[in-house]
This record gives sequence, C-alpha cells and structure tokens, in this order.
Amino acid sequence: MVSITHSWKNACRLDFLLAAARKSLLLRVVVCCALVAVVCLLPATASASEPAVELQNLKVEQSEGSVYVSMQWNFNIPAPLEDALFKGVALYFVAEIDVSRERWYFYDKKLLSAQRHMRLSYLPLTRRWRVNVASQPFSSAGLGMSLGQSYDTLDDALQSIRRIAQWNIGNASDLEPDAKQNIAINFKLDLSQLPRPMQMGAAGQSDWNIAWFKTQRLVLEANK
Repeated sequence: MVSITHSWKNACRLDFLLAAARKSLLLRVVVCCALVAVVCLLPATASASEPAVELQNLKVEQSEGSVYVSMQWNFNIPAPLEDALFKGVALYFVAEIDVSRERWYFYDKKLLSAQRHMRLSYLPLTRRWRVNVASQPFSSAGLGMSLGQSYDTLDDALQSIRRIAQWNIGNASDLEPDAKQNIAINFKLDLSQLPRPMQMGAAGQSDWNIAWFKTQRLVLEANK
C-alpha cells in the first residue's frame, strides 16, 4: 500500500514538472516571436519618424564687427499640423546657433549663442497667416517683444520661417580665429510651447517631429 501511494505521488510530481516545462517552453516561444516582431518593425518605425528637414545655403559672414548667418530650411507641414493651424492652434519653431572653440583639456568654450523663436498662426476672421519672430520664447502672457508680419497664404508664411537672412548672432570680437571653432545649428518645432494637452498628444507622433541638428567646422566669410 505504501509503495502504491509513493508511486502515485511520484507520477503526480512528474506530471506537474512536465506541465511546467511545457508552459516554460511555450512562454519562451511567445517571447522569441515577440522579439522577432519588434526587430522587424524597428526599421520601418525609425524611417517613418526621420525628420524631413534639410539645411541649404548656409552662409556665415563677418561684417562691421558682427557675425551674420543666412540659411534656407527645406521642410513641409504635414496634414495633421495644417489641420491644427486651421483649428486655431499656433505652431512654434526655434532656431538655435552656438559657436564654440575646441579645447582638448576641458569642455569646449562657447563663444557665441543666439536663438530665433517663430510663431505661426492662422487668423480666421481675416483668413490670413501671421508670423511673429522673437529672440526669447513666447510666454503665456502674450507675444512680448516680437516682430510680426501677415501673409495671404500658408506657403508665404512658411517661407518666412524657412529662410533666415542676415541674422546677427553676436560680436566678431568674441571669436578666436586662431583656434578650431565649430558651429552647432539646431532647428525644430518647439512642442514645449504648445498647450499641455497637445504636448502629450504630440509626443511620439512622427508628424510633429520636425527637427534638424548638426555641428560642423565654422567657415567664416568676409562680407564683400
């Protein structure tokens, strides 16, 4: 009787171990399949979120003791952003430039720094577009110290954002021509200035990912 009970307990224990092994194997198969699916989707996701922004005709020149930057951005507004504009949501763009000197023994020394904030909005009463430009972020209290201009079409308004001409970024006396100098250029759709609910909704959406960044050697031209 003892032998039969002992054999039955061993059989139950064996069945339990076999069932656990099958579950573990099934779990491993499911995890492997999920990992393969994620890996397969990564290239498509990355390519879909790549910003379609190009920098053209960059020119940095020195004139009358100041440093000026001119450049042309090439990008389009996706349909969801255009729809948001027509619904009264203003879009904020920011261009940032830093000129620094390389130092092997410490962090690079920042020589020049400038920001250009641009606010694009639609005026439904007049059916015109408005672009405001400022050197500081726009506050919730208003547009502050900014320059504004109206346009008949969205493309005309965007062209004023895409093209930056003779932007004064600082004094030429702050440069160190005998050292290795780099210029870092950053351009993006500034989501931080959107209403809070829209910031959360835009996070991770490729349509809202308008951005470009690059650091390169500073080539300073003399203004002729």
